[in-house]
Amino acid sequence: MSSAQSSSRKPSTPSLSARLGDALRRYFVTGLATLFPVVVTTWLLVLIFNFTDRLLGRTMGFKFPGLGLVVTLLVILGVGVLSIHFFGRVIFRTIEAGFSRLPLVRKIYPSVKQLAIFLFEEGSRQAAFRRVVLVQYPRPGAYSLAFVTNESKTAATGTPQTLLTLLIPNPPSPFTGPIIFVPQEDVIPLDLSVEDAVKLIVSGGVVASPLQAAEKPLGDT
Repeated sequence: MSSAQSSSRKPSTPSLSARLGDALRRYFVTGLATLFPVVVTTWLLVLIFNFTDRLLGRTMGFKFPGLGLVVTLLVILGVGVLSIHFFGRVIFRTIEAGFSRLPLVRKIYPSVKQLAIFLFEEGSRQAAFRRVVLVQYPRPGAYSLAFVTNESKTAATGTPQTLLTLLIPNPPSPFTGPIIFVPQEDVIPLDLSVEDAVKLIVSGGVVASPLQAAEKPLGDT
């Protein structure tokens, strides 16, 4: 066979087993990312319920059906009330400060707290990550996913312009990474939700929604 004939060959398509394996892996990671907050929440509720149920059983000497569930709900509501008011915030900040001094816990607790804030506090999520964009980083021609966290008009670069504050996430954590300042016109806004971007980052790119440019550029009203 001549070299001309071999060069005209079309690239072979992935086999059925390879496509099936990629699809199963994508579905598995997507299911895992979807179930994670549900499972963690359920696990915490069951843990608190079992603890209060056993505690009440030892204290009162008998078990009252449903009492453990009622106490569990009251504990969660009480923590919510405390955490909103000043006195409760002081208590929980003191506890967090103690956690930050423990050798192993201080490595885990901040990430878990950030994830919990992201999952359960819609306002905090929207305030932290405004949009998802593509930016040429770390070199021209290579594109990275980034979250827009702020924007400001400045003349610090020599000419007045709008600079976007971008967080470049480091997989698998969507909350840590370098922060860069980029002119607004140098980024590509994406038609991608923050939630889908987080799934992409946590999965290492396995769960990847199509990257499509947004119809409405940044800065338009």
